[in-house]
Order: sequence, then C-alpha cells, then structure tokens
Amino acid sequence: MTGRRVVIKVGGSVLGDEPAYASVASVLADYLRRSPALERLYIVVSAQKGMTDRALEALAPDPENRRHLLARLAGQPAGDGGLERWDRPRHALALLWGEIDSAFHLAECLHLEGCAACVVTQLGLYPIVSRGPYLRAELDLALSRRRFRRFERAHRQSRIIILPGFGAANVRGEPTLFGRNASDYVAAILSALDPNVDLVIFLKDVGAIYKASVTGGQRKIAVTDIARLRAGEFGRVLDRRVLEIIPCEFHVVGPDMRAGGTVVLPARAS
Repeated sequence: MTGRRVVIKVGGSVLGDEPAYASVASVLADYLRRSPALERLYIVVSAQKGMTDRALEALAPDPENRRHLLARLAGQPAGDGGLERWDRPRHALALLWGEIDSAFHLAECLHLEGCAACVVTQLGLYPIVSRGPYLRAELDLALSRRRFRRFERAHRQSRIIILPGFGAANVRGEPTLFGRNASDYVAAILSALDPNVDLVIFLKDVGAIYKASVTGGQRKIAVTDIARLRAGEFGRVLDRRVLEIIPCEFHVVGPDMRAGGTVVLPARAS
C-alpha cells in the first residue's frame, strides 16, 4: 500500500542568497527526520531571488521588448511588439533555467544533510503536461494524469523528489512556462495528480496569507478553507490558480516551518 506523501513548495523569496539553500535544506532534513512514516516528499522550487529578472533582462535587453515579454508571461495582451518571435521553447528554457539550477543546488545541500534527492526537470520525465504557447501554457490535466503514471513507475523507490517550478513540458517534451510566479500552481497540480498527497506546504518569506495586503499592518488569515478563500480578497502571497485545483489541506508558513502561518482546509470542510 502506498503511504502518505507531502508537497513542499520553496519560494524564491526564501532562497535569497547562497547560504539560504543550506538553511532550507537543514529545515527540510529535520522535517524528514521527524516524519519517519512519510513515504515521499515532493519539493517544488522557485529560482533564487532575482535570477528570473536577470534572465529576462538578458533575453530582452530593450525595455520595450521586455515589457511586451512580461505582458505575455502575465497572460495579458502583448500588443504589436512582435512577441511571436519570443514564443519559442529555447526562450522558455532560458527563463526556466533559474528554477532548474535551484533544484540541483537544493539537492546538493540535502545530500550534505544525509538526504538523497532525485531531481526531475522539464527536460526529463516531468509529470505535468502542458498545451498551448510556450511562454503562457495551459495545463493538460488528462495527459498529465497519464504522464504521472509513467513518472510514478520510474520513481517508485524515490523518497525525495525535487521538481523545478514555473513551467512544465508539452507532448513533444519541450519546456513551457505557466506564466510568471507559477511555481505555487505547479505544487498544487502535483498534489492533484498524486492521490496520496494529503498536505501541501508553501514556504514564503511572509509566512502566511493576509486579508488584503502584506503591507500596512493587514490582518493575517490564521485558519480558513478553500471555498472562503476563493470568495475573498487576499494579498499577493499565493497564485490564485492554486485554489482551482488543489484537492487537499495546505499551509502557508515561514522558511523555518514553525507554527503561526495560515492553514487552509479543503472546500468540503466548510
């Protein structure tokens, strides 16, 4: 029988510099030591803070081109800036590389903590399949479920699997992006694909979801459920697409994973 599984998403704001990777690895290793019954831990990582911005500047040095590129990533009309030339798999990979580097960096740090981790990137048997444009792809849930069955067979013995966030792979095996700041969404999709995942933990620098904004002393949401969160307004802490697909309880906590964050229960619990 398959045991309990958990997804932990590590935000780029938590990975602010080189020493942060070692710190996060220590926290994750401690979590694993305290969870002997945990069969598998999925870790979805963002790029190190600032790396995607640098990749955007390198890809589109001209500010006007960069503005159109950001619009495409955000799912907004890109105007007449000739963005068709940007919608290429190699450009998606260039922007995704920060996440891939981050995944291998964290794996190295976990190894030093005595935790062997397998890294699966969008250039391998990535379990999430997309369709549509390279820079603002959409989830193909049916094909992702089929891909996940292959992924599961290939990694049956893996206890720790690290996946770069931000994007996926299409049916041709080409890297694609789900848009800017989409790693939360990737973690939620993963929990929907694996029926044995019963908890997703989002590690954020703010350590919680706030009622409207993380500035101005806004009120922290301590415990809620997905239905109420969908209906309300909260600060820009979590990708709203998470709420449309995540099937299980999730927590938004600080990088030390201590109590005091936000607990969100499934909609059926409301």
